[in-house]
Amino acid sequence: MNENSGPGTGNGGTSTRAGTEQVREHLRAARDAATETVRGASNQARTWSRGRLTQLQDRVEAEPYRAAAWALGIGFVAGILITAMARTGRR
Repeated sequence: MNENSGPGTGNGGTSTRAGTEQVREHLRAARDAATETVRGASNQARTWSRGRLTQLQDRVEAEPYRAAAWALGIGFVAGILITAMARTGRR
């Protein structure tokens, strides 16, 4: 083993540190890009869901009886399903 082959000695150590710093910088850039992508996607999802909620509220306000009938129907079907599952679970 010669004197320049050990870690942190001579040009070998310097180039290893430089390579490590390049890798770290690359990973930081990738992390920042991924963070921005996730933020953008979550903002899009938030905007979409708020728009859908607003549309639903407008439809319920425009036709309250129809919305109530749907809610009762869904509740009735859910009740039947829960009762059937409870009876099946006892056996």
